[in-house]
Amino acid sequence: MDLERKIAVGKRETVAERLERHPALKARMERMLDVVEIASGDVRRADEAERRAIEELRPMGLEVMQDWGRKTANEAAVELEARSGVVREVKNCTGLVRLVT
Repeated sequence: MDLERKIAVGKRETVAERLERHPALKARMERMLDVVEIASGDVRRADEAERRAIEELRPMGLEVMQDWGRKTANEAAVELEARSGVVREVKNCTGLVRLVT
């Protein structure tokens, strides 16, 4: 079910429910909240908070793009397999041309 339909029928999941499906992203978000809430006690200055936020955001961006790529590739594969006429076979040829002498 797509996002628009979930919103229309009032069944949109909470952020917490959605993060349960993405444990790495959930852990990063928790570390970001630690910075905001000064949970670790070692963030006393704005430049330190900024550095910590950047340290979390860079890898989080990479993880987001990797998860998106995997999901998109899987959806494309399912769509191609569902189409009639698309056959998935193992390649029998190694790609080397053998010369007969």
